[in-house]
Amino acid sequence: MGKTFFVQSLAVALVAAFAFSSALAQRPVDFLRNIGKNVEADPNKEYKLTEMEGPYLIFAAAFSGQTARQDAHAVVLELRKIKKWNAFVYEKNFVFDASKDLKQARNPYTGTTAKYRDSGGGTEFAIVIGNFSSLEDKQLEKTLAEVKKFQPESLKTRGSATPFAFAFALANPMLPPEYKRGEVDTFIASLNKDLQYSLLRNPCRYTVQIATFSGRTAFENSASASANAPQMAGLEQGARAAAKLCKALRAKGVDAYEFHDRYSSIVTVGGFEQHSHRMPNGTFVMDPQVLQIIQQYEAKMVGNKPRVVIINDVECDPRPVVIEVPRPRR
Repeated sequence: MGKTFFVQSLAVALVAAFAFSSALAQRPVDFLRNIGKNVEADPNKEYKLTEMEGPYLIFAAAFSGQTARQDAHAVVLELRKIKKWNAFVYEKNFVFDASKDLKQARNPYTGTTAKYRDSGGGTEFAIVIGNFSSLEDKQLEKTLAEVKKFQPESLKTRGSATPFAFAFALANPMLPPEYKRGEVDTFIASLNKDLQYSLLRNPCRYTVQIATFSGRTAFENSASASANAPQMAGLEQGARAAAKLCKALRAKGVDAYEFHDRYSSIVTVGGFEQHSHRMPNGTFVMDPQVLQIIQQYEAKMVGNKPRVVIINDVECDPRPVVIEVPRPRR
């Protein structure tokens, strides 16, 4: 029989992931992939959490034991079918020793501290619910309150009237290490603060990234200054291309911005407080202005081949994506 534990190792890991998530996306993640889709509930399909969900989710519960996978799958199907929530299963393997591993994490919502319950290991399966744009998302707050009170039929025999009572919000643990949100460090802020059209000056929450210019990532192989020279040249060329494209767009009256970090330079267009709207039936519809920008700068099919948009001899990305606007660390 599977068991549900809030204070199990998986909950600890997810709370830690929540605490880690602060800073900017250093590579775009397309959170709009599921916009406009109905909430599917196919019993023959697995709904595994991926980096494309989120960026923020609700942790509902975790299962361990021989039937944990089946239990998690049953709950996810029920949440999708009955509540129309985008529920997913997050699977994690653990090996730990409580006598040696003193890691613990504080739940920012309940104020409690979670610890590894005992020594051992194994696989746990978490139920998470998304997708939410930020921790300030009003829909997240509303859904979280509903989740805490919800009693799934598939868990009624487990002895708890509120099996999700300790649900909390967190960042998507599947996001890669280089993905960071919200704030940028002092060095990155210094690279961008004096730019006339710095993305840091964009007053809105979201923007559409239409072009990416990456330098070679051979910085890791930095045995000598000469070894770094080609990479520095690539980063500098990318920065110049971004500045050139941004200037060309501004000359056309486009609300364009440029941004540079340690790995790449990007150009974005527009600023929005939200990138999509929830419909009464629970589905999402992309903001018309966001959709217009994406369609304007995405690659167009010419015959059987895509042709990217070129502005002032600078190529745009084949598929623009929505990203969060970075902010200097306070």
